[in-house]
Amino acid sequence: MMKISTRGILFFAGTLLALFLSPVRGGAAEPPPGPAADEEGCLICHKYSGLARIDQKTSKVRLFYIPGEKYKGSVHGKVLCRNCHLNLDVIPHIDAKRVDCSTKCHLKEPSTEVDFSHANLFDEVNKSIHGKGTEEEEKKYPQDMPGCTDCHINTVYQPVQGMDQMPGISRDALRRCIGCHTKEEWANRYYQHFTHRLHRSRTALETVNLCLNCHQDEQMMARHGLPATSNYRDTYHWKGVLYGDANAPDCISCHAPVGYSVHSLATMQSNDSPVHAQNLQQTCANEMGTQKCHPSATERFARGKIHRTGLGFDETVAAVIRGDTTLEAIEVLRKERRFQNLMDIDEEELAAMGEKERFQHQIYIIVKLVYTLLITVVIGGMLVHQLMDLYRTVKNRQNH
Repeated sequence: MMKISTRGILFFAGTLLALFLSPVRGGAAEPPPGPAADEEGCLICHKYSGLARIDQKTSKVRLFYIPGEKYKGSVHGKVLCRNCHLNLDVIPHIDAKRVDCSTKCHLKEPSTEVDFSHANLFDEVNKSIHGKGTEEEEKKYPQDMPGCTDCHINTVYQPVQGMDQMPGISRDALRRCIGCHTKEEWANRYYQHFTHRLHRSRTALETVNLCLNCHQDEQMMARHGLPATSNYRDTYHWKGVLYGDANAPDCISCHAPVGYSVHSLATMQSNDSPVHAQNLQQTCANEMGTQKCHPSATERFARGKIHRTGLGFDETVAAVIRGDTTLEAIEVLRKERRFQNLMDIDEEELAAMGEKERFQHQIYIIVKLVYTLLITVVIGGMLVHQLMDLYRTVKNRQNH
């Protein structure tokens, strides 16, 4: 058996003590280590990407994986898990309660030094058309209403972009913060917070797809007496959004423009709604917004239809190809004149127009006639040319 001397044991112990307790580095005292990113130890289990289970009620797979470094750099990176997830004393967490975003956090709101809370926004949403109502007066189909996490995710901070269009922290700007706020970690995080808020939370395409998750569901919309708005994809607005036009409006652009809150959406019958008949002209003009929409929008222009009921032409044709409907659907569209020319108005509407609008209507009619004539001449000329070319080709083959 190998013998270990007392001298060897003392040397080994001294080496360990030097590694863990050395207080000085470069002549200055070493600061105490900061709090660990996972001081609650949640990532001991949740760091595994396969951590999941099947919900017995919904038969859906619920994923409980948390990427630690990504979460640390997210909006909620400084919030402890137990601040939002209650009843985590038992493992596995069989008694955990659903997250309630209206409760107070254990973080201080820096401008007031009181505990931060989303309660004001929570109450605002609950009073809006997306609210579920109160316990005394609950809405008829509360399960249809979106929760906080249906629209919001724990996004990773994306500071403003530089000249290279790559998102990142401007070190030139950050060094001025650190001049006063000497704790670099604090300055870094709050700089990211402010600059992150200068971004759109979602792209226009992501916003439209998010809203259509519910609003294209015909059965869900029928329960609330609303038309399904999948026909938005037949509009010119959608084409701009689809192809990345920065000036193309999404749902928020019209339903919550400057001066309105997305958390306080009201029905279009309410005077407080930007899409109410008396507010539409101002909404289309979007005078205070960064998007240049229709600054010269007239009252009649604002009466144009955006969301037409039923399937649009593009989707109807696609449905016919898939076999989901028949050609009769296209005939129904034609009879309903869903795609009627907006310039075709009756005499009563024409008489109600002002002098300026009547002049504009006359210009529209002239443009329409010129455009129709131009298309007829161009397409007709091409057709005649092709027929003549075909005739000459056939004659040449016969002769040779």
